[in-house]
Amino acid sequence: MLNKDLIKYLREKHSDFIKSRRMLIKESGEILSLSKRAIFSFHRDDFEQGNIFIEKAEDCLSSIQKRFIEKDISLLQEGSLKAAQEEFIEAKFFSLALTEKDLGKIKDIEINYESYIGGLCDLTGELTRKSVNLAIAGDFKKVFYFKEFIEEIIGEIIQFDLTGYLRVKYDQAKNNLRKTEKICYDIKMREQR
Repeated sequence: MLNKDLIKYLREKHSDFIKSRRMLIKESGEILSLSKRAIFSFHRDDFEQGNIFIEKAEDCLSSIQKRFIEKDISLLQEGSLKAAQEEFIEAKFFSLALTEKDLGKIKDIEINYESYIGGLCDLTGELTRKSVNLAIAGDFKKVFYFKEFIEEIIGEIIQFDLTGYLRVKYDQAKNNLRKTEKICYDIKMREQR
């Protein structure tokens, strides 16, 4: 026979998990939105607004850490949170790349390692888009800087044995490198005319 205390315990744990997961999904959507808005701001050189969005997203992640992750580490594997963390990493690192600062681990917030890798891969796409706009504006020095930055990211990530979703992200990052190399090639060809 089943022990009724076991069933009661399982019901409570399951109920707590479901409640936390629902709240986590909702709040992850807000982080995702804030991060996307930050990236949009950075593309328009509105660093003040972009940094406000980043700060709000970071506060939300910190709150999630304290209210959910510290109580149940398994929630760190929740898909919506991983996607939000990945977008946050992309936005935060985009800000740092634009200001030529080093990218590093986010302090005081537990972020899934896959979100770091995915965010780095996605960062190459933002750097490529920014390179197009910089080439149009004639800021060729920054375009070449971003090409080297993307090469560095690819050079490090190639050492991972990525499969599945992250392998797709990596392949997209390699494609972004090719696009940026093409932009640099076109710039060099124009300079030789």
